[in-house]
Amino acid sequence: MADTSQRYLVGIDVGGTFTDILCLDTENQSLLSAKTPSLPGRQWEGVLNALGELGIAAGDIRAFVHGTTIATNALLERKGAKTALITTEGFRDTLEIGRTRRLIGGLFDIKFERPKPLVERPLRIEVPERTAADGEILSEIAEYDFGPLSEKLKTEGVEAVAIGFVNAYANAKNERDASTALSKLMDNAPVCFSTDVVAERGEFHRFSTCVLNAYLTPVVIKYLDTLAGELKDRGVDAPVNIMGSNGGAMTLPQAANFAAGTFLSGPVGGAGGAVRICEMADVQHCITFDMGGTSTDVALIYQRTPRISHDNQIDAYPLQVPQLDIHTIGAGGGSIAWVQEDGTLEVGPQSAGALPGPACYGRGGTEPTISDANLLLGRLPTERTLSGGLQLDKTASEAAFSQLAEKLGGSDIVPLADGVLRIAVAKMAGAVREVSVHRGFDPRDFALLGFGGAGPMHVFLVAEELAVPQVIVPRYPGHLSALGQLLADQRLDMVRAWGGKLSTLDPAELNEPVTEMKSEASKTLSESGFGEDKQNHSFTVDMRYVGQSYTLSVPLNENTIDWNDIRNAFAQRHTETFGHADANNDAEIVNIRLVSLGIVDKPALAFSSDNTGDVIVEERKVWFGDDWADCPIYNRDYMEAGFSLVGPAIIEEAGGTSIVPPGWTVTVLEAGSLDCRNPQIGS
Repeated sequence: MADTSQRYLVGIDVGGTFTDILCLDTENQSLLSAKTPSLPGRQWEGVLNALGELGIAAGDIRAFVHGTTIATNALLERKGAKTALITTEGFRDTLEIGRTRRLIGGLFDIKFERPKPLVERPLRIEVPERTAADGEILSEIAEYDFGPLSEKLKTEGVEAVAIGFVNAYANAKNERDASTALSKLMDNAPVCFSTDVVAERGEFHRFSTCVLNAYLTPVVIKYLDTLAGELKDRGVDAPVNIMGSNGGAMTLPQAANFAAGTFLSGPVGGAGGAVRICEMADVQHCITFDMGGTSTDVALIYQRTPRISHDNQIDAYPLQVPQLDIHTIGAGGGSIAWVQEDGTLEVGPQSAGALPGPACYGRGGTEPTISDANLLLGRLPTERTLSGGLQLDKTASEAAFSQLAEKLGGSDIVPLADGVLRIAVAKMAGAVREVSVHRGFDPRDFALLGFGGAGPMHVFLVAEELAVPQVIVPRYPGHLSALGQLLADQRLDMVRAWGGKLSTLDPAELNEPVTEMKSEASKTLSESGFGEDKQNHSFTVDMRYVGQSYTLSVPLNENTIDWNDIRNAFAQRHTETFGHADANNDAEIVNIRLVSLGIVDKPALAFSSDNTGDVIVEERKVWFGDDWADCPIYNRDYMEAGFSLVGPAIIEEAGGTSIVPPGWTVTVLEAGSLDCRNPQIGS
């Protein structure tokens, strides 16, 4: 444990373009921030650079939480470990057969090609094992000689092994025995088995998740070991945690064992930070709008709780682990505007990235991007530097857009830049609809919470596109993901396949699995330093009507288990989701789930302002809609609580710029957030 006299809590979010760091000084509740370029392929070096920018003593850091894209990048770039799959006789091709339907691509896409499995067929090896659906071991694996098999794997250069046996969710003994035997023979190659990753029915999704975990484990371990070693060399003695895709923090050993749980590690921090901002701004429901340099991530938060999905897909591969329901599109500040073969204008998903970056960054980029469009429309400064000392080059932006205009017949670059933004806004509005309308929610009932380096610049336009009347912009918007990581509780998710028809089950039968799951989770949290008073355990059950193939999650009170209450709760949830319930059909339980939190102390967060400077920095011409308007530029550091204004306006601060269109009203809340309303839409 770190010395409690250490004063700094640090959260770091590594994005595609920038690495953001936020540091809380627990002595005075003040915040320090920095932003440095991300270094693709050397993420850990970007983390260290960001830490160095803070100017604090490494030995004074109490806790260090980090969001990383290592797992995501390794999969997308197919740079994971060479992996083998050990499986039950007859199930060698489960990964390739899947559910005999297309995982990606449209039904009528004649150019569709089925993605190749992460494990080549020669490395999918069958063994004489069999477990029945009721858990009975029909064929033991304990006496099987894995020696020749392990030698074959070593000869083939296998770096990780996944074990997936059919029906192992009902009895994991054979998988566990096989893992124990192979781990002794495979030297340093990690071995994982499916029920240790996700103990659910459905061998295809379970095998796929296990293979993903094995494929990524060596990459994640190498990164974590490098990062931990470099931090230690620099005097950081604090425990290092990694953000998990479930919205909670994981210790380094947990992350090393559960690499598949680190997908979306960075974006989930933004959702956690958004919950804290909603609490401080007295907002119940919001849709997060996190726009960075490479992508835009959106998530729906209902009653200050992010939605969780247990049936996910990363690229072309099913991933059956708890994950925040985040939708991502390739639209960021660095997204490139280009001309398609039919002569139409398109934006993204290609990005200029961190290097060379947009043309206006002056780092060698020549392609026109969303950032260049904003600069041409007067929305970014040319005389003053941005966060990190970046001086924008308008001449480079003009050159980039002039080349684009020539390809389109020589159109004026100002309307062209406006058109680029309109296309991007339409795509981003579609992403918001994906997590709201497509899930049964009306986005007009939510506030849009804009953050990320480019989020506040575009969130108002997206709100107008969707007729959303309220926008919230937090203090330090470019660092909200880092804030969420800094505040994250440690989280454990457990699932057990259990159940049957409610008409045939005795509620008392739930006591044993519930008690065992809670005891195991409590022990793990205690070992991480969380006493019983710092633990929170909540159960849910996955339910469906008999005959359905999909489930809905229903809360379970472990102290008062009543089938009537559970059935009524399920009927209500079914009605909310699908518009109807079936009173004549029996319902059944499929899984028991447990979420266990190790609660960290939540700081007050003092977002103070400085009233010693001029709140208006300058005035300049800014393009809104279809014409130029005289627009005041505000310094957010000098906007005290209660300060209000009416757009058009631009509000600048370290790490973010808010573009407020004409007619919007802005009020600074006590917590520092900007509460923005559009009277023309209504409140």
